[in-house]
Amino acid sequence: MQQDELFPLADIPPRVRRAILREFQGRWPTVQEIAQISDRHWLATPDIGPSSLEKIHSIIQVHRSQTDPFPPPQLINNELLDRLEFIQEEFRWLERAVKAKLHRRRRSEASFGRGSDRASAPNDGLSLG
Repeated sequence: MQQDELFPLADIPPRVRRAILREFQGRWPTVQEIAQISDRHWLATPDIGPSSLEKIHSIIQVHRSQTDPFPPPQLINNELLDRLEFIQEEFRWLERAVKAKLHRRRRSEASFGRGSDRASAPNDGLSLG
């Protein structure tokens, strides 16, 4: 089956079917359209809970396996969130390291008397602001 085929609404419970149709303003969505909606959004949608979301995922996975013999590895949301948090923490660490280095450099310049002559010093493009 192709990703642009209609999502098999008959394979899901009626309340979930109604929730999906509400999400698409009454229009029958494709498998691709359903797959593009985030889990967070689905879980915030009335009548869609974790078990309903699992059913949606299983249907999408069946369709993907039928269309792509080598589907890309998929990370579950928790893994993606863990990776995002790790990357954000690395970014914060790098930001703190750069700020500390700039602070030490400015203190060093000030102790050698160059800090008071900032107006005439060339702009090196580094700032804390």
